[in-house]
Amino acid sequence: MKNEIYYATGNAGKFEEVKAFFEQYEPTILVKQFPVDIEEIQSLDQKKIAIDKAKKAWALLQKPLLIDDSGIYFEGYNQFPGTFSKYIFQALGFDGIFKLVNENAKAAFILQMVYIDGERLETFEGHCAGTIVKPVEVATHPQLPLTAIFKPEGTDKTYAELRYTKEFVRFAFRQHALKNFLAWYKEKIISL
Repeated sequence: MKNEIYYATGNAGKFEEVKAFFEQYEPTILVKQFPVDIEEIQSLDQKKIAIDKAKKAWALLQKPLLIDDSGIYFEGYNQFPGTFSKYIFQALGFDGIFKLVNENAKAAFILQMVYIDGERLETFEGHCAGTIVKPVEVATHPQLPLTAIFKPEGTDKTYAELRYTKEFVRFAFRQHALKNFLAWYKEKIISL
């Protein structure tokens, strides 16, 4: 019998990545999408936002679940856009962002992931450092537009260009958090 975990997100791109991760690295865990967009508290503290979202999702589903909060952080700006990345992009678009930061500015994608099952609440972090580049004409997932302007350290491709390649896992901040989660889960949950 498979262990079942829900991934709480309305974002199909995030769920595709998480599902593929479990299929590859731990097929004994069946991951299902809980397609919900949880209202976020307003805070610069990404971990606080992720924990609050996890508790709200748990209250709705009452089943083991993962949820995350991610954002891009520009060097030289204090926690910006960070937890407001989606809204900043919606308001400014690429043109507006490039009025704030120069091409080749340092940046990082940071993700806080939370697992909750009613008894436990654990957090896991994923991180990828890189630079901002002008967007190239490449298909990016429509719900993940900022991946088109982020080039991870150690590659000449944008995150969007890497997304469906074998190289992707090396830079995938969500998968880094998932690997940390999986190690913890195998030790604390599966081994019981």
